[in-house]
Amino acid sequence: MSNLEFKLPDIGEGVAEGEIVKWLVKAGDVVKEHQAVVEVMTDKATVEIPAPAAGTIVETRPKPGDVVPVGSVIFVLATGGAAPAQKSHGAPIPAPMPAAKVGPAPAISVPAPAPAAAHSHGPSKAVGGRLEFKLPDIGEGVAEGEIVKWLASVGDSVKEHQAVVEVMTDKATVEIPAPMAGKVLEQRAKAGDVVPVGSVIFVLETAGGAVAAPAATVPAAPAAVAAPVAAAAAPAKRAADEKILAVPSARRVARELGIELGEVAGSGRHGVVRRADVEAFAKSRTAAPAATPAAKPAAAAPAQPAKPAAAPVSFAPQERETRIPFRGVRRKISEAMVRSKFTAPHFTVVEEVDVTELVRLRETAKAMGAESGIKVTFMPFIMKACALGLAKYPMLNGHLDEATQEIVRCGYVNLGIAMDTDNGLIVPVVKEVQSKGILQLAQELNELAERTKAGKVKPDDLKGSTFSITNAGNIGGILATPIINFPDIAIMGVHRIVKRPGVVETPQGDKIEVRQYMNFSASVDHRLADGADGARFLVHVKRLLENPGLLAL
Repeated sequence: MSNLEFKLPDIGEGVAEGEIVKWLVKAGDVVKEHQAVVEVMTDKATVEIPAPAAGTIVETRPKPGDVVPVGSVIFVLATGGAAPAQKSHGAPIPAPMPAAKVGPAPAISVPAPAPAAAHSHGPSKAVGGRLEFKLPDIGEGVAEGEIVKWLASVGDSVKEHQAVVEVMTDKATVEIPAPMAGKVLEQRAKAGDVVPVGSVIFVLETAGGAVAAPAATVPAAPAAVAAPVAAAAAPAKRAADEKILAVPSARRVARELGIELGEVAGSGRHGVVRRADVEAFAKSRTAAPAATPAAKPAAAAPAQPAKPAAAPVSFAPQERETRIPFRGVRRKISEAMVRSKFTAPHFTVVEEVDVTELVRLRETAKAMGAESGIKVTFMPFIMKACALGLAKYPMLNGHLDEATQEIVRCGYVNLGIAMDTDNGLIVPVVKEVQSKGILQLAQELNELAERTKAGKVKPDDLKGSTFSITNAGNIGGILATPIINFPDIAIMGVHRIVKRPGVVETPQGDKIEVRQYMNFSASVDHRLADGADGARFLVHVKRLLENPGLLAL
């Protein structure tokens, strides 16, 4: 019996640290090889870290919520044989990387006393100087990945942990690194291919088939980063062999802006480059040339007549057509929309709501929220009205359990709030809305929106909605017929506020004055509820929002 100290591996794209989300086992538990042990969240994805071999969990080091750097020991496993245990001395991950199923990190089998024959879904194996690298399980139940781009060509020599290929799943694009130093012999898939987990994607020639490899760091300019900028910025660059620590979103922005990460100073822990660092660097670089003409004295220029309006912006000749691969998050959104639209027969009902009083109340609440540092928008009021409406008309609150062929009606309200992000439409969920006040909803919504737009939304944040709301009112549009967030029964669309004359009833009679109106639309799965249910629900929501004091009842 020997102990194996398992260190947090490099989870791809130069990720420098990970947050422990949840331990899936505890000390004393017996685990199988490849059994999930712990959930770890990085900048872009939450992955499950599996056991590298069968054994007993002796110790779990960090606790949920801890942020640990790559290379730190996170658990100790007692194995039944001579496991390749390595003591932790604060050094980078040792060459025999004990990971068979670690998110976007490489999958390498730990040598066992009696090796089994390779099979199609087993770990990658090095045999006779060749390592057949299989696409690892990238976590969160991902079953396949799409090859986006090869970062190393056949015949290229690669260092240990050097990025070899970019793979896209439905929620993130990750760089798969080489598990050890060697030469790329084969690429088994081409860009655009969708390959299942466990498929061999490349073959690496290793030094005599040994799993151990000399210590190496990822080059400062991985192939995924766009061409470097002008040499004038060269003094700020890191050493050529220094590993750049950066979150995935920072790497993506750097690629888009043509910035070499070696020139950007990182503000994160241990010098990690954040997205904000890249954006700030880009602004400073573009602002510098503009400063020269601005320095000229204003008096030196003679008076000029007013210039005509600038000509309309035209597209560059090379931009006549742009072809964007239909894959990743956009394709997954497409699949979800098609499934919803062609599975659930949609019925949409619309109501016009006079929100003049709501606008006034929101101004008061906005000032009160500011005292506590809470931004109050119209959405918390709408969420509260929805929760009250769903309590009165529960036939819209739930989903269809297709496995049991049962309609599930929920005695609680979890609202999925559709959010527009750089990665596409994401629908995180605010839980137990029925039991929360306006300010609490505002605070939770703000925090959830920040995490979602930063790409740090957790898997649990995306589960369990019983009803959804989509709001494009801040963008524009006075009416839309939203597609249901399957398998929910219904969704409500919120649209922009418009001012126009309206008839107001007073004790002295009707009068016309300027009012503020907003359209609400509810789409209902007609298999599970009737159009009349949707209409009654919207009428109730209208009543609450036109008299927002009723929200307190």
